[in-house]
Amino acid sequence: MNPLLKNYCVSVEFPDVSGAEHLEMLQMRDRLTEIEPQLTEEEKILLTKADRQLVENANSFYQELSRFINLTEKRKAQFICPQRWWWYLDVLAVLPISCK
Repeated sequence: MNPLLKNYCVSVEFPDVSGAEHLEMLQMRDRLTEIEPQLTEEEKILLTKADRQLVENANSFYQELSRFINLTEKRKAQFICPQRWWWYLDVLAVLPISCK
């Protein structure tokens, strides 16, 4: 398995760690987007599962991240588009969505 993907998959399992670690996780997800075309089909499935876990726990991740960073300001400052949805955990946290 791609080591970056492996780290991301592990990171999404721990929503209660520090916001600094979550920031690293979001940056990992950015890097995964860059290499996603090179991932195997199995790795793409694992990425989808990890993403689903991140969405399901968006509120918990956001609560910890918000102690460390203002996501709205970060998005504005770095022109982060909605296609990089993982930077919108503050929005996802309040949406009535289900990934089940």
